[in-house]
Amino acid sequence: MLRLKIKTLLLCIIITGCSSMSVFQSPGVLPKGKTETGIGASFIANEEELYFVNLEVHTRRGFGKNWEVGAKLFGLPALSGGVMGEIKYQLLAQPLQVSADLGSSCLITQDLNYFEAYPMLIFGIDRFYGGYRGIFRNETDDDLKLDFNYYLHGIFIGGKTGTGPYLRPEIHYYFKDLKKGYIILGLGLQFK
Repeated sequence: MLRLKIKTLLLCIIITGCSSMSVFQSPGVLPKGKTETGIGASFIANEEELYFVNLEVHTRRGFGKNWEVGAKLFGLPALSGGVMGEIKYQLLAQPLQVSADLGSSCLITQDLNYFEAYPMLIFGIDRFYGGYRGIFRNETDDDLKLDFNYYLHGIFIGGKTGTGPYLRPEIHYYFKDLKKGYIILGLGLQFK
């Protein structure tokens, strides 16, 4: 079993470029010691076509009362990949669940390195949720000289279906200004 996990991790590192665009989590937190693991894919939708953005493998673990930690490997096949860590705190459990999440990632491409922060506010219930997610990026070259900074704001809705494994469909709208944005479709499969 350990060999299978190591092979899966190495495969994900090899095949995993783009920012992590999907969330694949509700505002609830897992009980301490409980784990949820999954896979997912994200796509950009426009008027005419659907473009593949990235693949990801993610895991989350209950860390303590109202706390959860997570990790992701994400990217584009054979081009580049990233690793992300995040921590989530549940602010409110009733009548609506509300959580704040902060993620940070490093994305390595063929010629540039990206360092990103992902602040997020999630609200809803376990089966239907939405919220805000930002993507703030710094880009460097191999000499660690800063090339540019940019940010995107996003709103999203998502859900969870099934009794295990779970299907997690999501729709995101990321924008720099309200006139031009990107619609991202995500589909995840999770196991407890």
